[in-house]
Amino acid sequence: MKSLVIGISLLSVVALSGPAAAEEPAPTEPSATPAPLVAPTGVVAAQVGSSVEVTWQPSAGALEYTVTADPTATTCTSVTTTCVFEALPKRQSYTFTVTAADATGSSPASEPSLSLIVKPVLDKPIFRKSKVLVGRSVRGRKIWALRQGNPLAPTVLLSIGQMHGSEPAGLKITKRVRKKKIAADADYQVWTIRTVNPDGSRRGNRYNARGVDLNRNYPGTWSSGARNGRRPASEPETRAVMRFVKRLQPNGVLSFHQPWNTTLSVCDRRSVQWVRRVATLIKLNQPGRASNCGKWLPGTLNRWTARNTASWFVTVELPPRYRAARSIPRAASAVVKVAEEMAAEKLLVAAR
Repeated sequence: MKSLVIGISLLSVVALSGPAAAEEPAPTEPSATPAPLVAPTGVVAAQVGSSVEVTWQPSAGALEYTVTADPTATTCTSVTTTCVFEALPKRQSYTFTVTAADATGSSPASEPSLSLIVKPVLDKPIFRKSKVLVGRSVRGRKIWALRQGNPLAPTVLLSIGQMHGSEPAGLKITKRVRKKKIAADADYQVWTIRTVNPDGSRRGNRYNARGVDLNRNYPGTWSSGARNGRRPASEPETRAVMRFVKRLQPNGVLSFHQPWNTTLSVCDRRSVQWVRRVATLIKLNQPGRASNCGKWLPGTLNRWTARNTASWFVTVELPPRYRAARSIPRAASAVVKVAEEMAAEKLLVAAR
């Protein structure tokens, strides 16, 4: 009996001291909560061609970003710090915000970018080169058109320095316009033709080499006359200008003449604003009726343009030679000013 008690005691000692004894688990550190993502900063939006490129500063730990264009709520996602919107409606003002995301959630939205009006742009230049051969005169002299400004801008102004070779002030105006600095990313493009009558200009004569008044030779309102040509568009200069204007499709045309010291329009309402504005800029006499071009003038370029394009047209009648000097620099500045105002007017309408 005594030996049984001793055996049980030894067994108990072995059991308590053996490897089967359970160990208490070591205490563990609580898992760290990841820091929340910080909103991206420095959001900048810029138009590049017809697209809008948005850039920003990165958020630490972000795996993806979402850019939202307001007010349309259009979104763009990116794993970099740049995102491109390809098809936002044009002539509308936008701001852009960015949120960052990781595996656990998203950041607050960033501060919005500065407002950006998305401007309409052409898919490609109207003419590939900035200097275009419009055509040739009866004597084979070349008629050139030069472009200044943004070749993709949809606002297009055409300035014609001379129609009649005996009216030289527009030649000096064109020379001054071509010396002006117009940014390559301007909201407009200006095309200038020094003269559409190089033969008459060479001789200081109103008419072309066949004795035709080119501003009585355009179709639509042509009538027979000693100086009007054998038929509508009988002259190579007329046909060249018609081809060029049809392809260019300008929004506005300025054509310089002398010596009436006023402005005329093309008998339509779309030109009224500009016929008065141009007279103000150059300090010419205001026309009595801004939409009256004088129906007694047949075969004019202004009336042909009004019938065949969506352009407004202003015939700028400068003072006679002995009084034209002061008008020339004002007229050159007016060409660029009018183009700027045309473009700004479109953008202002878009922002309303």
